Amino acid sequence: MRCWLPLLSVLVVVSSYVDAYRIVCYLESWATYRTGNGKFEVEDIDPHLCTHVIYSFVGISGDGQVTLLDSWNDIDKGAIRRLNDLRSKNSNLKTMAAIGGASASTDTFSKVVNNANLRNTFANNIISFVKKYGFNGFDLDWEYPTNKGAFTELLKILRPKFDQNGLILSAAIGAGLDTIDSAYDVSALGQYLDFINVMSYDYHGSWDSVTGENAPLYAGPSDKSDYQRNLNVDATIKHLISKGAPKQKLNLGMGTYGRSFTLSSASNNGVGAPAKGAGRAGPYTQGSGMLGYNEICEQHKAGIWQQHWNGDQKAVYAISGDQWVGYDNIASIKIKSEYIRNNGLGGAMVWAIDTDDFRNICGDGKYPLISTMKSVLG
Repeated sequence: MRCWLPLLSVLVVVSSYVDAYRIVCYLESWATYRTGNGKFEVEDIDPHLCTHVIYSFVGISGDGQVTLLDSWNDIDKGAIRRLNDLRSKNSNLKTMAAIGGASASTDTFSKVVNNANLRNTFANNIISFVKKYGFNGFDLDWEYPTNKGAFTELLKILRPKFDQNGLILSAAIGAGLDTIDSAYDVSALGQYLDFINVMSYDYHGSWDSVTGENAPLYAGPSDKSDYQRNLNVDATIKHLISKGAPKQKLNLGMGTYGRSFTLSSASNNGVGAPAKGAGRAGPYTQGSGMLGYNEICEQHKAGIWQQHWNGDQKAVYAISGDQWVGYDNIASIKIKSEYIRNNGLGGAMVWAIDTDDFRNICGDGKYPLISTMKSVLG
C-alpha cells in the first residue's frame, strides 16, 4: 500500500495540471482590411497557439436569424472556411463564431430574446448556423443583456441543443461590477455555459477626464472612491466568484491593445493626469482612443514612446508628447497569467489575436503576448 498511494497522488495532480487551462483568442475578421504590417489574414494564425479561436462577428436580425455581416470576406474570400481548415494542422484546435459585439444593437437582442417564440427560433437558428459553417461552438457577445431573466431562458434552451450536437457554448461578459449585477444571473452562466469570457479590460479610456490603465490588475493610488477601487481585474474576478461563478469556467480577458488619451498638459503625464480626449489613431487600427500592441511596440522600438512600469497596478503606460497610452506588455501579461494559475481560473481570453505583434517586428518573437500566456499556462 505504501508504494501505491504516493503514485496515485502524483497521477491525480499531473492530470489536473495538464487539463486545466484554455487560451481563447478572438479574431477580428475586419483585420483583413488593415494596411501594411497590420494586415491580418487567417493564415497568420498559429494553429497551435490558442486552444480556441472565435471568429468575430456575426449578426442577429429582428426575426431571430443569425446573419453574416461581411459575406464577401466571410464566404467569397472564404475566411470562415479557411479558419476551420486550420484544424487540419491541429486537431485539438476548436473554432467558434461570436454573435454581437460592441457595435451590435442591444435593442435587437432584447426584442428577440424577450419573445418566447423568437427566442426558440433564434436558438434553432444558432444550431443551424454552427452546423452549416462547421464551427465547434458559438459565443454570445450581447453587450449587455437588459433582462437577465430572458438571457437565462435563452441559455436554458441552448444548453441541451448544444449537448445533443456536441457543441461548445460560451458568452463574453462585461467586467464592471454594476454591469455584472444588472445584466447577468451569474450562477446561471456557470450552470449553462461551457466557459465564461470575462472582458476584463476597458476599465479606463477616452470617455474619462483623466488617464487610466486599460486593464489594471489592482487598484492604484489615484483610485480614491469605492467605485474607482473596483475598476480592476482582481475586483471583477472576485466579484464574479462571490456571485457564484465557477472558477474553472472563468477565462480572464487580456487585451492586446491599449487605451490612449490626449493629455491636457504634456508635463502632467502620470496615471490620473487630466486628459482632453482620445489619443490619435494608429496606422493599422485607425481608430482614435485605442492602439494595438503591435502599433505601440513598433513605435516604442522606434523611440517614439517613453515606457513606464506601473508597479501598483501591474500594467504599463507610455508617453509621447501629449499622447498617453495604458496597456499590457510581456511582463504584465506574465503576471496576469500567473494570477490565473494562482487563483484556480479556467484560462485566458484574448482580444484580439490580430493586434499582438504577429509579425515579430519588435523582436520578441511572433505573438509575444499570447506566447507568454502559453508559456505560463501550458
